[in-house]
Amino acid sequence: MTETQPLRVMTFNVRGFYHADGENAWIHRDTLNVETIRRARPHFVGLQEVQTGNMKAYDRDLTDHHWLAWPEYGNDKPYEWPAILWDPHRLRPLDSGGFWLSETPDVHSRSWNTDNIRSCQWIRLHDLASGAEFVHANTHLDHRSELARVEGSRLIIRRLDAEHPGATIIATGDYNDVPGSKTYQTWLDAGFTDAYTAAGCSGDPRESYTNHGWRGYPFARDDDTPQRIDWIMLRGHVTARSCKIVRDGGPVVWPSDHFPVLAELSFDKENAP
Repeated sequence: MTETQPLRVMTFNVRGFYHADGENAWIHRDTLNVETIRRARPHFVGLQEVQTGNMKAYDRDLTDHHWLAWPEYGNDKPYEWPAILWDPHRLRPLDSGGFWLSETPDVHSRSWNTDNIRSCQWIRLHDLASGAEFVHANTHLDHRSELARVEGSRLIIRRLDAEHPGATIIATGDYNDVPGSKTYQTWLDAGFTDAYTAAGCSGDPRESYTNHGWRGYPFARDDDTPQRIDWIMLRGHVTARSCKIVRDGGPVVWPSDHFPVLAELSFDKENAP
């Protein structure tokens, strides 16, 4: 396989359209949110908390990306989606699917004391530049129940292994947990690596946090501690060449209450024809 341009992936909790966020309501930050994605030039993106208004902006303004948003999650309408965007000039979708994070994953349902119904979407993609194939899974784990985060992670890994045996997997999400947690260890025990740590990035919570809660950088929340809860997890014939937290925006308006994470990846020769 000849050297190709690194494949750029982003994970981004965009904060749903219907939240009443005052100066950071979607109507005040939609352009900045879109520009944050556009400036990063990702070839594919896992978005969390996407609602109708968010998706309309992406459909209108990110015309160089195609998208899929399913299955819906949340307890009540308006639901949210774990949407995936991809650049059709670099990536071609081969198959897709999704399921809910529960003991009955084929129906909109909840288990494990989860506060909200949650879901996972996946797309199998062919990289036109390198010839590699991989599965991109995107999810948003529960913010209250550790049991739901752990069992939801186990379910995602189990389903991906059953449906895509031996596949290279790139998993994006708001995992609502931190490095060193049981949730994080579940992924490591299944053979995944964290793109952020694999790229040698800082483990200092005040440099690596993603949950800024409209306060930006440096960390200034008085209602929480700095936590890196948005991850890009890798398994198979893929390597993180670089990774960074994207801190676009500035007081008062931010693209979201989370910073997105962007990684540059390359594939091993074994993953190409």
